[in-house]
Amino acid sequence: MRAMIVFEQEHGRHVWKIEATEWNGQPRLQFWPWYRNKETGELHPNAQRFGGGFAVPLARLPELIASLQSIESDQA
Repeated sequence: MRAMIVFEQEHGRHVWKIEATEWNGQPRLQFWPWYRNKETGELHPNAQRFGGGFAVPLARLPELIASLQSIESDQA
């Protein structure tokens, strides 16, 4: 599996990225905070401030989708 960014959300100088990737041979969704360098504008992983990110096994993707859809249903 080739790593692929599937969603980004900016928050101030930070960007949270959701990336489809592989870890130890297992497909995962990674949620990771990044920060924009003041001088260069480049994005870098920001593990220190937020304590890192986390990964969700793709086998749990249907569960995650159902949870997100229930939030959407509650808003309608």
